[in-house]
Amino acid sequence: MGKVQDHKRAAKARRQIDRTSERESNPDRMEIEGVVEQCLPNTMFKVRVTAAPATALVDKVLLGTLAGKMRLYRIRVMPGDEVKGYVSKYDLGKCKITYRSIKRPTQQN
Repeated sequence: MGKVQDHKRAAKARRQIDRTSERESNPDRMEIEGVVEQCLPNTMFKVRVTAAPATALVDKVLLGTLAGKMRLYRIRVMPGDEVKGYVSKYDLGKCKITYRSIKRPTQQN
């Protein structure tokens, strides 16, 4: 085969490596879970942390913004939604929201 085909094949092999574990093991960020308390302008939210690796963050209110695909696809976040995100170790007062789940009560008959 020619040089171009070998180059394309090598590039495709590099793209197919799973890099999610590298992102999760980033030492500069801590994954958190929380509940949205208040919606603010410009897709900002007040988030009360419910679970975090650092005990100092639990029950603290952070200023959260939407990140990545949440911002791209305009995923709506409302007060009461459970969210997941991350906090930089350099600024413990702000967080980026990466996932939203709705806490829905079960229907009673």
